[in-house]
Amino acid sequence: MTRSSIILGTRGSALALKQTDMVKEALSRAWPDLGVTVKIISTTGDRRTDVPLSQVARVAGIADKGIFLKEIEQALENGEIDFAVHSLKDMPSELDAQFELAAVLPRAHVDDVLVFKGQNSRFCRRIATGSVRRRRMGEVFWGEKTEFEDLRGNVPTRLAKLAANPALDGIILARAGLERLGLFASESCCDGVSLRMELLPGDVFVPAAGQGIVGLEIRKEDAGMRAILSAIDHAETHLQARAEREFLRLLGADCSTPVGVHAELLPGGRMNLRALLFRDSEGLPPFADSLEGLADEPEILAERLWNRL
Repeated sequence: MTRSSIILGTRGSALALKQTDMVKEALSRAWPDLGVTVKIISTTGDRRTDVPLSQVARVAGIADKGIFLKEIEQALENGEIDFAVHSLKDMPSELDAQFELAAVLPRAHVDDVLVFKGQNSRFCRRIATGSVRRRRMGEVFWGEKTEFEDLRGNVPTRLAKLAANPALDGIILARAGLERLGLFASESCCDGVSLRMELLPGDVFVPAAGQGIVGLEIRKEDAGMRAILSAIDHAETHLQARAEREFLRLLGADCSTPVGVHAELLPGGRMNLRALLFRDSEGLPPFADSLEGLADEPEILAERLWNRL
């Protein structure tokens, strides 16, 4: 390695900064003499909290699923930063030609979590989430008696909104983000309000592609940066990411597509890929299926599952 220092770009939320610390720690173990500077970049998705997440791209006039990337990728393209740190589920399945996903950190838990007030989650009748996927899966799980509303903001902000709104019974968040921020607990308190947390069943709440994964993006031409990040790339997680992102690419999915897809590594070099897709606009029932194949051929497995769809 010839570089003595590098600059990474990230969003400024509490979770983004925690994930940035994880990347810095991993780099310090692999390259003890490497200096790492953090550049915080505000994105369109961070600023436009006045509209539902699925509508931000249309309102802002940018490519869908680029709402948390556009400004960071501009800094990367201009050479202001050497690589970017993202929550992988925020990254579009197809990056612009000049960029690539160079590395990922080990995956955290992929569960969705219901955070609720009261003693029993069965009495939740009004639940908030910013995810179309979670809303549709929640409609299946809780039925017609439960109402859903939109929710924006970082993790601490969402918890505060739940505590402050007497009409709101619960919210749905990712376990990975709660754990990384030290907030995941069966019982907790926010602004004097008692909260409880329950894992939602994975057979109903199939996670978003890349959920629980931290992705590192570089300029494709930057071989030196690729070599540096290869030292912290988690190979097994990268295989999962490739399968899930390829399925989304073939599907042409965006942030308004109610789809979950999850790759699970199995013994003997195998992988199971399952997906759940709601297709109301086509007048078709939800697609739910899974396939098993070779773990080192994730794109082939994704294409096989897509062909069944």
